[in-house]
Amino acid sequence: MAETLSESGTDAAQALAPVIAQGWSLATALSLLAWFVFAPQCLATLAAVKRETGGWKMPLVMAGYLFALAYATSFVTYRVVLALGAG
Repeated sequence: MAETLSESGTDAAQALAPVIAQGWSLATALSLLAWFVFAPQCLATLAAVKRETGGWKMPLVMAGYLFALAYATSFVTYRVVLALGAG
């Protein structure tokens, strides 16, 4: 198993697909996708906000808001998918 996971490109994707499919439900996968829609993806953006505002208050507010929104969206997505019976 470790040998197949050290491969690169398409081979690695083909090796990981069954591992993820066995360990994750549809609800988990959709929840993760919802998380990545709202989670802060770019630390450079937060650094730019810090530079423009001259302090840490707004970047911390932004990061906290985005993490809270990502968590809430992920949680709701997971629960809705389970309620629809697709979990």
